[in-house]
Amino acid sequence: MKKYCSLALFIILAVPLLANASSCPTTDVVTDAPLFQWTDNGSYLSGTLIMDEVTLTLNNGETLTTRAYAQAGSTPSVPGPTIVMEPGKKYVLKFENRLPYEPLSDLHNRFKDPNVTNLHTHGLHTTGDTPGDDATRIFEGRTGGDYVFDMTVDHMGGTFWIHAHHHGSTYLQISSGAFGMLLIDDKFDGIPANVAAMDERLLTLGYLDPSVSGTGGDMLVSGTLSPGWNVNGTVDGNVCMPANTWQHWRLLVAAADVKAKDVTVGDNCEVALLARDGVWRTMVPKDLAADNNTMSLTGGSRADIAVRCTGDSTLTVGTTVVANIYADDTLPVGAGHPYATDGVSQWASFRPSYLRDLRNEPVTNFETVSMGARTINGSKFDILEPTFITQADGVQEWSVSGATNHPFHLHVFHFQAQTDCGEYEAGEYYDTIAASCDVRFDLNPQTSTVFDGKTIFHCHLLDHEDQGAMGYMVVQPATGTIGAPTFPVGEGFLEKYELDGVNPTVPADPTGLSASAASSSQISLSWTDNATDEETYQVEESLDGVNFSIIAVLGADSTNYSVTGLSASTEYFFQVNASNAAGDSAYTNIASATTQAGGGSGDPTSVDVGSITVSTVNARKGTKFGVADIVVVDDLGNPVADAIVTGDFTGSINESGIVSTATDASGQTSVSTTNSAKVRNLTYCVTDIVDTNGVLSPFSGSVCGSL
Repeated sequence: MKKYCSLALFIILAVPLLANASSCPTTDVVTDAPLFQWTDNGSYLSGTLIMDEVTLTLNNGETLTTRAYAQAGSTPSVPGPTIVMEPGKKYVLKFENRLPYEPLSDLHNRFKDPNVTNLHTHGLHTTGDTPGDDATRIFEGRTGGDYVFDMTVDHMGGTFWIHAHHHGSTYLQISSGAFGMLLIDDKFDGIPANVAAMDERLLTLGYLDPSVSGTGGDMLVSGTLSPGWNVNGTVDGNVCMPANTWQHWRLLVAAADVKAKDVTVGDNCEVALLARDGVWRTMVPKDLAADNNTMSLTGGSRADIAVRCTGDSTLTVGTTVVANIYADDTLPVGAGHPYATDGVSQWASFRPSYLRDLRNEPVTNFETVSMGARTINGSKFDILEPTFITQADGVQEWSVSGATNHPFHLHVFHFQAQTDCGEYEAGEYYDTIAASCDVRFDLNPQTSTVFDGKTIFHCHLLDHEDQGAMGYMVVQPATGTIGAPTFPVGEGFLEKYELDGVNPTVPADPTGLSASAASSSQISLSWTDNATDEETYQVEESLDGVNFSIIAVLGADSTNYSVTGLSASTEYFFQVNASNAAGDSAYTNIASATTQAGGGSGDPTSVDVGSITVSTVNARKGTKFGVADIVVVDDLGNPVADAIVTGDFTGSINESGIVSTATDASGQTSVSTTNSAKVRNLTYCVTDIVDTNGVLSPFSGSVCGSL
């Protein structure tokens, strides 16, 4: 573990010697946030982080009443405690929301739920599924839950941060101080001994904005503090360092609504860039003299820099001086420097496989991400509708546009810039960018460390994120991918519990799953809904009855689903479970069915449903129309032209007896709703099909497809 510079000790040692103009002041000195303390339990480490109300009196005498983090037993602070973890270890972080209880709002993509919160470990290469770093976890006031972080042995050391991330209250809570620094120990990164020897300063450049008071129904944030920057909670503070001595500064820009800003260390100082967003540069360091000691950072960005000053200076964000720098020749001189052992050359950082150079590697999947003011790819966030469903089979290239005004942040995976994109350098890795750029990351578990499941991405102007500028990718499980972590066995950890003693429970298990082939490409599923408190149902599919992957997430009260797009004469296996904030139910029985033979010959006698695909199209102001695409086949699996389909939409939109136009030569037709709504779940059931040529017998029954 590298040593973190203790200014309190320096000041005590220096006080008797203060005599010259550059001596460090004894007031308004920037000191480090408290260090989170872990308890070693042998096979894992544990600790408790809380969020609670607090009234802070800052160094300038102004006050702020807000929500903030603390280690249990301590008073909340801004920034919150600094958490340090090591690669290769298991951590269980117990989280308690000690704010007063307020019921969840049923609004969506709106400011809401001021006392509902959670925790996001921004930048960590870790799972995005519960009980890991799942930004969709929900903790109302007076509830808690346990997080598990299985740190991979190849996780690069670096500078990260924690912050609140409940969709609807993220902007409010970060604007008023719900954040802190997170470090992964870099002692395994193979850095030169002289780099490790530099004293470290942990500097959170926070922007506190009490004017967010009232956002989403907030009734807590108040005080006399004016909106503005601070460093580690100190306004217009003083950063003290030994003169002519290199230090390693870890900078975090903790701001909810900040586009790219120039962060500058002033005259009399040398500055060299070591890392960005928790990733060492390919070649370390980069001298910033030609850039006037300036970096372009957006809210959520981090930069590790080496700083050496021969005289007093300033630390500036944009045009605002956020701290004075005092180069005090009476302070104890530190050791080390940022260069190779010869003191002048760059050194090559060691990159784990998930951060290797991808610029000349073949790409298996391309996606386009268009960042909007309240949307991504024209759609607002919907937890039931993943933006992308991706196979874990190779290098991904995403073309990101609109990020200059709407900074793009990706959870779980860092991404590599393929060309120079404004301030972002070709070949370097980031997790947040404020420029349009083509980026790559590797999802091949044979060549990278890949986490399956949910990966959130969003605009890092967090008022935009709260109002819909968020989406997510589902990485399908494959051989070698890493799934959600597990709790230590028999230790009593839970995904969610009430602090006052009444624990929520997972939904009752669904039962009686049955599967029947509806055609050569469709299997119909049905089951019994035994729960009263489920939030979603997950439908999983397998070709061998052992390895399952999620194919659909349905709304509460679902009891059927039509699986379409299947291969003819193929056996498929299925299982279903229910989920809510407390966790997942057990699975149903495994049910299987074999699709009918396709492309037959002879004399067909009747019409049938070949497939149903339900989707939505944007209407206006966040609402959508429902659409169902239907393929009609005969009983031999051949497409049927000139058939008329009748059916019903149910769910977020309820419309009955909708009649299609005649099917085309490929048996396809579509229907849509006449009304629009904010669609959370939608099902279309075919109830009748008539062959207008009068050759084939009609279909009558119910075959359904869902979002």
